[in-house]
Amino acid sequence: MKNKTIDINSRTLRLLQEGDEKAFEHIFHFYYNQVYTFVLNTLFNKTFAEDITQTVFITLWEKRETIDPDTNIAPLLYTIAKNHVYRQTEQLLRKYKYEQTQQEIMPEESNPEEDVNNLFLEKILSELIEKLPTARRKIFLLSRKENLSNKDIASHLNISEKNS
Repeated sequence: MKNKTIDINSRTLRLLQEGDEKAFEHIFHFYYNQVYTFVLNTLFNKTFAEDITQTVFITLWEKRETIDPDTNIAPLLYTIAKNHVYRQTEQLLRKYKYEQTQQEIMPEESNPEEDVNNLFLEKILSELIEKLPTARRKIFLLSRKENLSNKDIASHLNISEKNS
């Protein structure tokens, strides 16, 4: 039996590229805990971490034909995970903003369960936003909190509109 510390080799990646399910299972078992821990340490939520980790490997399977078998697959997995974490953060923020808007439009009696959920959601969003790289955090806050367009953000931060 091979030592688990040995990285996935190019033969395994070639087999994955060809659609070999055993190669995929090998990669899945080798990297699952690493990707899960990365996502969990970013989101601090086991359910989100499990869902995103599964999505990372689904994405890997779907994009298997484009993988370069002569490169290390770990950076690709972490990039996929990071992108899904960003998307999850944006979805949570949109949900939070929607709920805030709904509360402003239709004031109603306080619902303790909703209040707890909103506080939890607000806490997660704040933590995720703080974990973003500084430049990305500024862009994100200007876009989502101050509702600036990409053009306005680019002008405000003296960067190209493509980067905002």
